Amino acid sequence: MTKPVIGLTGTRHMRTTTSGLPLQGVSLSDDYALGVQRVDGIPMVIPFLTDDVTLGELARRLDGLLLTGGEDVDPATYGQEPHYGLGDVIAERDRLEISLIQMMRAQGKPILGICRGMQVLNVALGGTLYQDLPREWKGKTQHSQKAPRNHLSHRVKLDGASRLAACFGGTTSIRVNSFHHQAVKDIAKPLRAVAWDAEGLVEGFESKDGPFTLAVQWHPENLWRDDETVLGLFRALVDACRDA
Repeated sequence: MTKPVIGLTGTRHMRTTTSGLPLQGVSLSDDYALGVQRVDGIPMVIPFLTDDVTLGELARRLDGLLLTGGEDVDPATYGQEPHYGLGDVIAERDRLEISLIQMMRAQGKPILGICRGMQVLNVALGGTLYQDLPREWKGKTQHSQKAPRNHLSHRVKLDGASRLAACFGGTTSIRVNSFHHQAVKDIAKPLRAVAWDAEGLVEGFESKDGPFTLAVQWHPENLWRDDETVLGLFRALVDACRDA
């Protein structure tokens, strides 16, 4: 059986050299790629391409897309001015990922979003974000945990009839890790919320119809080594690519 090729986005990386001239590239944790590999997908990290024709050709050759964690999404992309509490923004990453989302969806190809990936996916489809939860959200749950990456910080409720719950064997309650200070505010019309924290903050969504589109606010890539049921998220993406 042919293994689907999954494109993985990454963050901007700059390093200095002995000549003093900085070199720019793309950086991504191995945990994402190894998670895809573990469920028989072929991970491919996407460079910061600037030519839309080349990017479009790449999107045609990819079977699926995994949007990874990272910096804040530029509020200009959802019609807002920057608020106090906004963190680092990388405009070229926003442009690249929003373009890829639109291209992949136009071709009916599956997309999985993780943390920032969930946020930029919501924005690309017409939604908005809380720019800084401590300033803009009523809840008291700590969403930027001060514990190791694989620590299960807080509980999340799942819609039992959702594709997301199916990834976890149909359960309606799980514990997750948490490393974010932004979150979904107004959910995009093509999507429906399917996971929430105890105070009602959206922790996961999926497409109402159309191509496979699923996203979570936590970081499953840091959890699957300790609990292989978490690989259900990666497996759902790879299986959707085979079915597309």
